[in-house]
Amino acid sequence: MANQKVALMRRVRTPEGWRYYPAAYATNGRVKPGMAVVAGQEIKHPTGYYALRYCKGSRPVFEALKGVSPAAAEARRMKKESQLSVIFAAAKVQLKVDPIDPARDLLAAKLKQFLAATVDRGSLEAAEVYELACDKFIEVTGRRYVDELRPEDLVTFQKALAARGLSARTVSNRHASVKAFLLHCGLDTKELPKPPKYDKTMPEIYTDKELNALFKAVTAPRESLLFKVLLQTGVREQEAMHLEWDDIDPERKTLRLRSKVKKWGFRLKDFEERELPLYDDLLNGLMAYQKEHAGSSTLIFSRSNKPNSHMLRTLKRLVRKAGLHCGRCEGCQLKPPECGNWFLHKFRATYCTKLLRSGVDMRTVQAMMGHSDLASTMRYLRPAENEQTQARINAMKWY
Repeated sequence: MANQKVALMRRVRTPEGWRYYPAAYATNGRVKPGMAVVAGQEIKHPTGYYALRYCKGSRPVFEALKGVSPAAAEARRMKKESQLSVIFAAAKVQLKVDPIDPARDLLAAKLKQFLAATVDRGSLEAAEVYELACDKFIEVTGRRYVDELRPEDLVTFQKALAARGLSARTVSNRHASVKAFLLHCGLDTKELPKPPKYDKTMPEIYTDKELNALFKAVTAPRESLLFKVLLQTGVREQEAMHLEWDDIDPERKTLRLRSKVKKWGFRLKDFEERELPLYDDLLNGLMAYQKEHAGSSTLIFSRSNKPNSHMLRTLKRLVRKAGLHCGRCEGCQLKPPECGNWFLHKFRATYCTKLLRSGVDMRTVQAMMGHSDLASTMRYLRPAENEQTQARINAMKWY
């Protein structure tokens, strides 16, 4: 198993001569330029170069990467590890495989880079969606290298998904995920076939029954507060991850949403700040939580003093534990189940719909949601479920 692992090293000049030391990584997974880990301490070594360390049998091998940037060195490490994984898996089942061509880009290595870049942006939910679609694409097409890909491969992929009984909408969504990956691979996506057409559906929202069941099942103060914030402010996942205590103005009862590029590398969608009114009970809950549980972190929902990128996993885990999964969707067939009925954006859709139903004018709702156009807000109207609309329909004389 050790033969699959590849370590990124830095070969540096020391008073005792040239030495290999592990490269230093930042918390976001990026390689720190010129830094090496010596006796557990990160030390700056500007003179040197990167190298890959792996094993051939029991013999360690060092592969020099002279003149390569930290990011490129990490990409080479991931590529080499993917190559060794293929060889190891084949040897384990006594399958003969053609030798890896080091001059060609492996799809598996490119996918690792693509997913790592997505996670690095804080888009954990998107990374999981991409991984599900792209893993299946590589499996169905049987392609090994990027230069083997052909436009018709996407048609093969779509047909395989349709044969499994997936809806046209799901196939179209998977198509979009694979297209994003192929763009990362450097392919001209203009030549790709179009995704299947489907009827556009209304945004999904939680029913009051579902919300009552969820909040009854969630007893931990942190998780309960998180889902209340998502429901009663309509903030996006990234916005919730980067909320800080000084974003709250208790006197004005508002929550300020803003970019935090220097501190967290986070930028608001459409680059537009906005303020949201806070429901009294939610504001009181936030202030009580800060006093009793917040600790020293400036973030409201921190994870090891960093933005919490596991909000979706937390929701899925609590839903599974409480037995709230629907039992019908594709995700519920997995072990353990990952119910597709429960996802973070659904809180935002529910918030928007409830605002519109309560009579808040559409322009105000557009501003509160941070929508760039009114058409985006209008998708959440759902007039058939509005009580006033229903009352007027019931009062009409039809003949």
